[in-house]
Amino acid sequence: MKKKLGVLTVLLCATPMVYAQAYGNATFESSDVAMTLNGAVKGKVIASGSCGKNVNYELYDDYTLRIFGKGAMYNYKYDFGNMTVSTAPWGTKIKSVVIEDGVTRIGALAFFRCSSLTDVSIPNSVVSIGSGAFRACDALKKVKIPNSVTSIGTLAFTDCTSLVEVNIPDGIVTIENSVFSGCSSLAHIDIPNSVTSIEYDAFNGCTSLTEVIIPDAVTSIGAWAFCNCDNLKYVKIGKGVTVIDVGVFLSGDENRKIDVEITAETPVKLLEFKAYYITATNNAFGYPPENITFHVPEAILGDYRKSEEWSYYKEQFSGYSSTGISSVGNGQSAKKVDAVYDLQGRRVTEMLSNRIYIVNGKKIVNK
Repeated sequence: MKKKLGVLTVLLCATPMVYAQAYGNATFESSDVAMTLNGAVKGKVIASGSCGKNVNYELYDDYTLRIFGKGAMYNYKYDFGNMTVSTAPWGTKIKSVVIEDGVTRIGALAFFRCSSLTDVSIPNSVVSIGSGAFRACDALKKVKIPNSVTSIGTLAFTDCTSLVEVNIPDGIVTIENSVFSGCSSLAHIDIPNSVTSIEYDAFNGCTSLTEVIIPDAVTSIGAWAFCNCDNLKYVKIGKGVTVIDVGVFLSGDENRKIDVEITAETPVKLLEFKAYYITATNNAFGYPPENITFHVPEAILGDYRKSEEWSYYKEQFSGYSSTGISSVGNGQSAKKVDAVYDLQGRRVTEMLSNRIYIVNGKKIVNK
């Protein structure tokens, strides 16, 4: 250790422009000295500077970006000379981002169109992700968002076309508009019970989604929220939803078949689509209507069938008892129905005797 410190002292004395500093578990030096980051040897610093009042960045020549300090990052804007990039100083060639503990906010448009970005590390100190922060990062496949995050801005992950895995933290109350729109590889999403509102276009164009379960805490689903999710086969709408906005589950795929379970004990209002001089029957779930089956509480089945706003789908309703459980014949195979899930929401291929399953949106006991 004494020898190493002696060498460092000589360097600092001989060359004033060279410096070394410890920060947490990382160290960095000037652009002409190799650096280490969290124990991994990295290249030379090719750019550095401020990206927040008390937050800085270092960009290495292997295009790893390190962000460190205390507090929030700056928000960035579109470069109006080139609308395909933001004003963030590190450009769009970064491949990996390491955000260190102490940073509390990821700035708006910070990594917009960083098309080579494949890896992001977000610490528990971060509480918010700004609008468009990772928009169009089309090489990004997985993101682990810590539960410390309580706000994810609009368009934050829009058009991340390779994104297959992302979690919504338990503290999120609103899923903002267009947050995951265009994430065409996203096949599964868990919406936590903390969420009370899903805004418009939130998951529009998530063509790999096959099922959606809306928690009971959600009271509103914005227009086009799950529009163009052409592989969506099963939707469960929680008891708290009172209004379904226009085009929420609309699909242009005429061959798609979908089962929709609506659990509210009073009829859910279906908003009418009005645009300028056009007034159209709400086509919230797709067409033709015979490809959609609705399962609603038996007590209000008649209300849905008589409702003018649901008239486009009025022949597609079936009711289930107040317990939500019915029975089927002995040994009925899952192959005879369109969709079978266990009570944990996992799809099954064969039903065992004396077990409860969700079949086409209804709970049944297989005797």
